[in-house]
Parts: sequence; C-alpha cells; structure tokens
Amino acid sequence: MYHTTTSINSEHLHEFISKYQHQEKFMAFCKDCHNYNTLWSCPPLQFDANQFLLDFNYIYIIGAKVIYDAETIELANTSDKIKEITTQSLREVKNKLSDILLDLERQIPDSISLASGGCHICERCRRCDNLPCQYPEKMRYSLDSFGFDLTAITSDMLQIELKWSKDSLPEYYTLIHALLTKQSLGNMLENIII
Repeated sequence: MYHTTTSINSEHLHEFISKYQHQEKFMAFCKDCHNYNTLWSCPPLQFDANQFLLDFNYIYIIGAKVIYDAETIELANTSDKIKEITTQSLREVKNKLSDILLDLERQIPDSISLASGGCHICERCRRCDNLPCQYPEKMRYSLDSFGFDLTAITSDMLQIELKWSKDSLPEYYTLIHALLTKQSLGNMLENIII
C-alpha cells in the first residue's frame, strides 16, 4: 500500500522563527479549518505561542514521506476511497512518529515535540465541551498552530515538495513533526525509522 522515508534537519530556533513564522498569514488559514477552536492542539492556543517557543534553543524538523505504490493510487478511484486511504495511512504514520517523539522527550531533558495537524487521540475533543484535554501527556500542539510556513520549511529544510489531494491520490504525502530542545542533539535523530 505504502512505504515511508524520513528526512530530518535542524536549526537554531531563533533563526527558524525569523525565517518561517508568519502568524497573521497562517492563522487566517487556520481560522478556515474545521479544527479551529475545536481541538486543544490547534488555534486559538490558550497561551502565548512566542513565549512558549522562547524556552527552547533548537528545532529538529522530522518529515515522514508516505509514498503510495501504483496499485494503491489506481485503487483510489473515488473520493471516498481517496479519503479512506489517506486517513488510514496518515493516521498510522502520524501515530508511529508521535510515539517515537514522545519516547525521545522522555530521553531528552527539556524537550517537547510538535505534531502534524490536529490531534485525534479522542473521537471528540473535550475542547468542544469547554473541558480540559483528557490526555495532556500525549496531546501535542500542531506545528501549524504557531504560524509556521510548512511549505517553505519542507522545501528549504527537507527538499520535499508538499503534495495535496484533489481528484486523485498523490504519489506521496508528507507529515511534518518537530522536536524542540534546549541543547543540540548532534546526529542523535538521524536514525529515526517509521
């Protein structure tokens, strides 16, 4: 059905923010998303995004490319099949990558991960009922919710062009996660396999 490849790159967080954060522009896109104000992982955040980032010095961008085989692309011949294959494959890869990053957080003092898109741990986020997150130890904020330009990040740092689905399944999708740290990790992350 699919296989994955992983690309990783890092940068000093201050430089990363100055290059890729455009909050006004990207928060406008977030407001048009069905996750806006319905998931705790997504905007509007309940804290100052810039203050949150100031606690860290480095950002490690982890791109998981989900590459579909020709047979799967051919099978995705209706909008329902495209949606089913996309949802299943991206959730599987996102969950694996999230588990890897949560494990790294336990190993690396003063680190926290950011995820691709919204959190889907619960079928219905408790934010819809004005209740706190049920799984704060697992829920991670989306990289998008900080106003970062994911297209530019993926292109510049991972040399991957983002693909989108319209009327057919693309040859691949890319999930972009991040790990924020206070210290440099050297090449500790280079062997992440999903």
